Amino acid sequence: MSIPKKALEGIKILDLTQIYAGPYCSMLFADMGAEVIKIEPPWGEIIRDNPPLVKQGEG
Repeated sequence: MSIPKKALEGIKILDLTQIYAGPYCSMLFADMGAEVIKIEPPWGEIIRDNPPLVKQGEG
């Protein structure tokens, strides 16, 4: 018995998104079998400069 294909297998997606929602959707596409190609500006994605959402020592 062979493994069934994923829904988006064989599809290529060009990800030009930034911040939260866009990259999250790209992750979902990849989970469904798509090949996701992430393109970022030369200085990187904006969100990388943000500090963590929790204070030191809190979780």
